[in-house]
Amino acid sequence: MDSAYKSALAMIHTGRGDAMATIEQALRADPHFVSGHCLRAALLVMACRDDARRELACTLEAAQASIHRADERERRHLAAAAAWLENDLKRALNLYGEILADYPHDTLALRVAHFGDLQWSRTERLRDRVAAVLPHWHEGIEGYAHVLAMYAFGLAEAGDYELAEETGRRALELDHDNAGAIHAIAHVMEMQGRAEEGIAWLRATAPDWTRSSGYAPHLWWHLALYHLDLADTDAALRILDHRLGGGFGADTSALVDASALLWRLDLRGVNVATRWRPVAEAWAQRQAGGLRPFSDTHAMLAFVAVDQRSSAKELINDLLTSSRRSPDLYEIIYGAALPVCSALMAFGERDYEAATTALHALRHLARRCGGSQAQCDLLHLTLLESALRSGHAPMAQSLVAERIASRPHSVFNRHLMTRVAGETALARCA
Repeated sequence: MDSAYKSALAMIHTGRGDAMATIEQALRADPHFVSGHCLRAALLVMACRDDARRELACTLEAAQASIHRADERERRHLAAAAAWLENDLKRALNLYGEILADYPHDTLALRVAHFGDLQWSRTERLRDRVAAVLPHWHEGIEGYAHVLAMYAFGLAEAGDYELAEETGRRALELDHDNAGAIHAIAHVMEMQGRAEEGIAWLRATAPDWTRSSGYAPHLWWHLALYHLDLADTDAALRILDHRLGGGFGADTSALVDASALLWRLDLRGVNVATRWRPVAEAWAQRQAGGLRPFSDTHAMLAFVAVDQRSSAKELINDLLTSSRRSPDLYEIIYGAALPVCSALMAFGERDYEAATTALHALRHLARRCGGSQAQCDLLHLTLLESALRSGHAPMAQSLVAERIASRPHSVFNRHLMTRVAGETALARCA
């Protein structure tokens, strides 16, 4: 059973293979395999879907039948998953994190806590939680490269780009096809506006990361963003069509990436109307207002883009219903998801004045939206475009200056600066 657990855990970290199928096979062979139940529960927690709750309840019930065989670490895993099932989401995250204080080599607990830190926009914890366990690790311990990859991502999200890249490259020295480390370095290059380097990086490492079903779609999205920065919309569209625009199945993350890319193309005036339709249809088939409002706001992008107002209103109602399930969901839905969705609806209705006012009040979410900074940047881009369309030239100038300061090497940011300067000059002459 230990070999099955190690295999499934490696699959979680690498994004290669089917961790759920692997651990379920082990549990069929030994229903009393408590660590197996813990791993399955963790997978269902990270699925972050309402339709996974029933399976999670069944897993915890099965584990309870063997609780007399569980050690302290396993009991704490099960308690954390139970808190998640009860919609006590932040407590669940804290419980997973607390396991690490006594078991710093428990990379399953670390992975779940790392996932939760991103979802709840705990940017500093993405870095610090991993930093706290690093003194207990060295390259002779299996899994060290995965811990370094998580640390590299946390550093990138905290803005320590030089150390993030250094740490990511160190992880790759230990494990050359570590897709998590490749991903962390891709984030560094995106946030620094190093588009040409980013393209070269992902092309050079493609033989490694394209084998990771967990990371590949998202890294294709990163590659498309680099091409967009260089104004190569044709390359971005090819990636969208051939890598992100197919059947989405149960993969919500691929839908998120497709929606985010399409919205960016729309903001640039690229006609992607026919490409939006299947994405909106895929979102409509999913249960909205769930455990990750970050995903729900991307569904709203699609509904707004195709003017699917009934779906947009249904999403708002689902979010309102979901907010009543727990204080944690109430906080994130009323503090972020609902106001963002309302602002996007105003933008879609061409009420750019209202969209600008709403998005400007939500500027803090451009770094804390429940996703990475690269993903949250969509809010800043939409605010900038809304400010331009509503005639708020001074605001647009300020927003562009912010972008230039944070990503001075970005070709697109320099293009924006030229555009804003031109429109400001026209406004003065009017």
